[in-house]
Amino acid sequence: MSLKPRIGPLSLGCLLTLAVGSAFGNEPPTRNRLTNQVYPHESVSRHEIGSGARSYWLFEPGTPAPKSAPVVVFNHGWLAVNPGAYGAWINHLVRSGHIVIYPRYQSDVATPPAKFLPNALSAIRDAFDVLDASPKHVRPDRERFALIGHSAGGNLAAQLAAIAKEQGLPSPRAVICMLPGQVQTLRGPSLSEIPAQTLLVVVAAESDLVVGDIRARQIFSGATAIPTTRKKYVLYRNDLHGSPRLIADHLAPTAALSTFDSGDGLLSSIQMSQAALNAFDYAGFWRLADLTLEAAFSKKTLDEATNQGELFRHLGYWSDGKAVEQPIVGHDLSTIPRVFPSNGLRLIKFAAQDTLTPSSLTK
Repeated sequence: MSLKPRIGPLSLGCLLTLAVGSAFGNEPPTRNRLTNQVYPHESVSRHEIGSGARSYWLFEPGTPAPKSAPVVVFNHGWLAVNPGAYGAWINHLVRSGHIVIYPRYQSDVATPPAKFLPNALSAIRDAFDVLDASPKHVRPDRERFALIGHSAGGNLAAQLAAIAKEQGLPSPRAVICMLPGQVQTLRGPSLSEIPAQTLLVVVAAESDLVVGDIRARQIFSGATAIPTTRKKYVLYRNDLHGSPRLIADHLAPTAALSTFDSGDGLLSSIQMSQAALNAFDYAGFWRLADLTLEAAFSKKTLDEATNQGELFRHLGYWSDGKAVEQPIVGHDLSTIPRVFPSNGLRLIKFAAQDTLTPSSLTK
């Protein structure tokens, strides 16, 4: 994998032309944008299982279908129940050889945030049962299990990691929280319960006016069992030098793929139209996740796998040779600039139910 992929107004424009085509009607790309190598799996099988808030999408690698594969739970942002809004990233993960579980975790806007965690937990348990029992599915490798989440899903990923052991899930080898936020402030579970052997990456974005960095910092600081060699905090920054401009805002981790578009959800069409694929995705978020998953599944620390975080910083060059603005990577939060939301996301008031307990997870 190239440490500094070449991008620029011409070459990046070509990539984005391909991205727009794949996002809104054409077939997914056959090559990995990070390595320019053909994906090891030519196809992705998709199954929607269940109904309502505890349903989920299951994505598995095919052609050839492996006997077993590592499992990644991908938790979407609030109301982004349509997997198409993250489709390009999901396609990349699955064709690289991972099973992806995409829990719905909410029926609609009125689903109480206190139900997100039990709903996701139920979906993940059922997905493992399906993968284990049905001869039509790829067997899950429970020793290689990871959690990725964006926005409310980033918070959910951290919560799931904290309860995985007591709730019978595999111990997560990696947890990647992208621009995490809370729709409603809830007490519990304790993030200190995230296992010490977990690799944790928490990501914030300079122009994220929706959630800012409040929950990101809480998650990073709260995961006290994880040593600094195994966790990194990453702040992505805007780059206005080239064309198109790269804006590190709340929607930056989304990247649409029409073939995964279920048409589901209140804001589905808006989410699909705004989910642009650019260098933040393939040179930033995807590459960060790939490096983290590879390190976790080979039982390395993040410091070992990323040269103390250096590999997370390189997003490539513009065609005039100027480096794309590098994210800030570290573990001392006092040295990293703050990001404050404008007014936060306050669209609906939920009834007071602010404590998550073991009994509430089974309801």
